[in-house]
Amino acid sequence: MDDKEIKFRKLLGARIQEVRQEKELTQPQLAALIGFKDYQAIGRIENGRVTPSIYIIHQISKALEVKIDDLCNFK
Repeated sequence: MDDKEIKFRKLLGARIQEVRQEKELTQPQLAALIGFKDYQAIGRIENGRVTPSIYIIHQISKALEVKIDDLCNFK
């Protein structure tokens, strides 16, 4: 995995966490909304330890009621 992919993964995770917190959702609540049994998977995504598939990114964006573009809008 190259540095650009690692950086993207961390930025995406931080953005998901930011939006989730703006929506006042906990990790377990978001996990339930997207059908994850293991809410800690959300933490692994948010901490940039795993790269979510495009399907999971889509599910997260729907649950957070934002466009995928909004999740990829890094500041």
